[in-house]
This record gives sequence, structure tokens and C-alpha cells, in this order.
Amino acid sequence: MLSNDLGILAALLPVLIPAGIQDWRRGEVSNWITIPLFCLGVIAAVLRIFLSNDMLTSVMLFAMSVSTLAAFKGWMGGADWKVLIGLFGLYPIAGFAALIIAGVWGAVLMLATKNRNARFPGVTAFVFAACLTVLGKVSIILLN
Repeated sequence: MLSNDLGILAALLPVLIPAGIQDWRRGEVSNWITIPLFCLGVIAAVLRIFLSNDMLTSVMLFAMSVSTLAAFKGWMGGADWKVLIGLFGLYPIAGFAALIIAGVWGAVLMLATKNRNARFPGVTAFVFAACLTVLGKVSIILLN
């Protein structure tokens, strides 16, 4: 039986995968992908605030705030920020996984290039994390 979370991620992947490919190849992602994802994520986050008052909502809001601050400081690109906010709003676990994967990817890249200002395609890292989340969710469902 599929859960709602898996359904959301399954609907997101056909949108996210082309975004990750665009970011990998060109270093930018079309606004046709990122703006609707951002808007849906903000709407979902607002609904989550009003409909559930749990710890995940508080942590999600904190992560969205920190991501927004990082974007305004210029520490991440606009497409990265929009996709990350969309992920946090629609499925917070995928958002947290995206931060972890991007952090590991960035740390490995900095160590490998010895350049603390090394840049990498963040949306591609976020998509990879979302795919891992789906894989983990499916494996849990299949093992039960």
C-alpha cells in the first residue's frame, strides 16, 4: 500500500528529475519548473502550519527560514532556494535529505579541490536526495 508521502514524491520526481538534469548540464534551471514548485511548497507549508502543530512543522519552518537567509546572502542560487523551499513544504523529509546530501557533496568537493568557494549543481543534489528518499520509502513498504 502506498502512503500519501510516497504519492507526493512520486508526483514530484517527474518534475524534479528534469530540473536536476538541467542544473547538471547548464548550471541553471527553468523558472517554469522552479516557480510552481516554490509556490506549491509555500502553500503546503502554510497549510501544515494551520493544520498540524507538531515538531516537524517547527523544524521545517526553521529550515525554510535558514534557507531563505542563505539565499538572500548569496550562498545559494535562486533555483536551489526555490526547489529547496518546495521540497520542505511538500515533503519535509526530502528537504532534510536534500540538505544532508548537498552538504556532503559540497564538503567532498571542497576537500577534493581545496577550494572553499567551489560551486556545484545544488538542484542535482536535491533531486538525488529526493530519489533516495523514494527508494528508502519503497524499500520500507516492501519489507513490511
